Formats: sequence, structure tokens, C-alpha cells
Amino acid sequence: MHIAAKPIRIAIAGGNFAGLSAVKSLYTHLLATDTYDGTSQAPPNPSIAITLIDRKDGFLHYLGMTRGLTQPSYGNSLWLPYASMPWLSHPSITVRQNIISRICPEHIELADSPDTVEFDYLLIALGQARRAPIGVAAATRDAHVRDLANYHREISAAQTIVVVGGGAVGTELAADLKTDFADKNITLVHSRELPVPGPFSDEFRRHVVDELQKLGVNLVLGERVVAQTTSAQGDSVVEPPSGRKYADVLPELVDAVGRNVTLTTDTGRTLHADLVFNTLGASSREPLVTLPVSAGRPPLFVADGLRVNSALQLDDPLYPHIFAAGDVASRDKVKLAGAAASAGRVAGANIARLVAARLNGLDAPLLDEAKKRGPGGKGPKSGPPSEFGHIKLVLGEHSAVIQQGDKVIPPEVAKTMCAPDIKLGKATKSMFIGSYPVDKRP
Repeated sequence: MHIAAKPIRIAIAGGNFAGLSAVKSLYTHLLATDTYDGTSQAPPNPSIAITLIDRKDGFLHYLGMTRGLTQPSYGNSLWLPYASMPWLSHPSITVRQNIISRICPEHIELADSPDTVEFDYLLIALGQARRAPIGVAAATRDAHVRDLANYHREISAAQTIVVVGGGAVGTELAADLKTDFADKNITLVHSRELPVPGPFSDEFRRHVVDELQKLGVNLVLGERVVAQTTSAQGDSVVEPPSGRKYADVLPELVDAVGRNVTLTTDTGRTLHADLVFNTLGASSREPLVTLPVSAGRPPLFVADGLRVNSALQLDDPLYPHIFAAGDVASRDKVKLAGAAASAGRVAGANIARLVAARLNGLDAPLLDEAKKRGPGGKGPKSGPPSEFGHIKLVLGEHSAVIQQGDKVIPPEVAKTMCAPDIKLGKATKSMFIGSYPVDKRP
């Protein structure tokens, strides 16, 4: 590979599953030489400059966050500091802990710094936004540990807890709360007659209802919460007061927990709760992206994210150098961590191909992300697509329900198919803690 007169600048906007998978892919494709064996750092490459921008100082295994609220010792282990990943200390890689405020065609602006990050290639991997505590407010592991302890203290002191919103997060949270605090009154309120909206069958949803009822969760289905009145204001536990000035770009800094609340539904029902966890879905990162479209082209953002082509480039001829992967992209029926990681690997490999072509003067066909995994993001790579998506719903430590396309896995079988640690061990291994990446997929 030729040496560039000045480094080719690659920016990764956002870490976690998609962003870190992309950086690993860039590491193995652009930095690792033929003699690299993963036993030590890859040699320097003066032609490459990779910048990872993340407001957090580590990877967070979001899959386990509802369990982390009820079991803080487990929750503490969900945070894997970037400092524990020596490959991120490569001289061609810079990790910036900053808040992104605006993404433009050739640079990124930061809310907490006057700097701008210029790029030749960009991967947008910002995920979706959720309010705290599921959308974690902390920017450091120490703050994360402190916030979990505070939320757990409030849960322990409460007698009645209401979870508003019966999507995947709300149902898993209600199940974890009742599993670990069996003596408490746990209620799940959802506006539809069955929980877990999305591309899933009613058979799957009825299994979810049955398992929640077996646990002892009170279900209020088919009623929408229209008012929440706080009788006494509790102390917000999210971090930190100075950080909340960025809540306009980071919904994670807004605490979605109500304290001493009376809830009213559209049927007139009233419920009192010592704590209310509002889990009414994720919001788009659209306010952070300022990318004009070509004449006559539709907006880049649609209901479920940024439009991308099969190579994960933005679906507009103005932006062959900008990619999107993970939850921020309009790619999957269901937003899944595994699908995000897979997409990050493909996006990283495709950027590496463009860089190699630029350095060597050769054309490089880009990988088709859809061929790397099955319809909907999981499953076999061939066969007709299903109208249903794929989801593994973990309901406490002893129950689960799984939908795999047209197939619903009943709880008695599904629970044997779930990792007890909610795949934390698998995620930790994939981060190459204390070691160096060797996987060159795809």
C-alpha cells in the first residue's frame, strides 16, 4: 500500500456495537500487516488517521441495562473502559471523549469543544436516544456505578413501581424488577391490548403476557397514560448538573423516572407509584445531522433512521464517503445489537476498501451488507423473508420468549437459549480487552 502525502482521515461518530466494530474492522484491514498475529500492537501506518468520537469513556453493554438497575454488581460490569482496550492506543487511532452537536458533509462539530473534526470518510454510529436510566447519562464508569447505586437505592425503598410502555425495554424492566423484588407491587401500563409492538406475532405477544403474569407483574393493557402528577419531587440521580446543559442534543441526560406520582389513564383509572419508569421508546438522532440532499431526492432521515444503500453508504450521490450503521440506520425491522455489530464490521471494511483503492489507484467493489446476514438482521442468509422480525426477550433470570421470523420459541425452550449474563461475556470477548483484534471479517 502506498504512503499518502497526508493521512487519510476517518471519523467514527459514536462507539458501542456499530462504532467499535467499525474501528476493529479498520484496524484489521488497514493497520494490521501480513505479519501481524494479534500478539502485540499493529505497526504504525502514517497514511491512516482514525478518530473515534464518543461522549463516554468506554463501551456499554446496553442489553443488560434493565438487569443492571436491579442487580448493581452486574450493572457495574456492563461498562468496559476504552483504556482497557490496548488496540485503541494505536498511533493511528485517536479516541475523543466529546459530545457531538452537528454532523456536516466534511466535518463534525462538538458541543463541548470549539474544535471541529474534519474527515475524508465518516461512519455515523450514534444509535438512538433514550432518556435515563436506560439511556445512560453517565460519561465515565465511576459515574455509571454511582448512578446505578442511586437508582437501586430508590428501587429498594419503593413499594409500588409502575413501568409505562410495554415495548421490549419496558417488559424486560418489569420482569427484572419483579424477579429481584418479588415483594414489591410492579405494574406495567401499555396503550395496546398486547405488549411489544413491532413486527411480531400475537402468539409471541401472548407468551410475553403469560410470562409476566406468572412472575406476578400487574398488567394494565389497552390504556394510555394521559397524565402523571408528582405529589413530591424526588432528587434526580442522573449525572451531572453541568452536563444537563447538553440535554437538547442528548436526551440521555434527562431523567425519565418519576417519584411519588399519580398516573391517570385514558379510561379514568388512577394509579399511585413511588417510582415510575417511563420507557416509551427511542428518539431519532436527526437533530444532529445537517446533510442537504441532492435535488429531487427524499430526506435522508425516515421514520426509523438514515437511509442507506446495501453497502451502508448514505443513500444520496452527494455522500459516497459517509456511511451509517447500527440503530441510527434505516436498515432492520428490529434494532438488534448483533445486527449493529455486523453492520459496523461491513461499514468499516467498505471504508477500508475505499481507502485502499485511493492509496493504490484501484477500484474496490464494496460489500453488500444484506448478504452478510439474513432478512431482518438475523438467521439464514437465503430464503424468503418473513413478515416478522427477530427478537430475544429476556424476562427476568428464569424466563424468555423468542421470535425468529415465522417461528415462535415458547418460554420453556427459549429460556435454555439465553445466556445467563445476557451476552456480556460475548461482548467483552469481542472488545479484545487487554489484547488485539485478529478477526478480519467480513
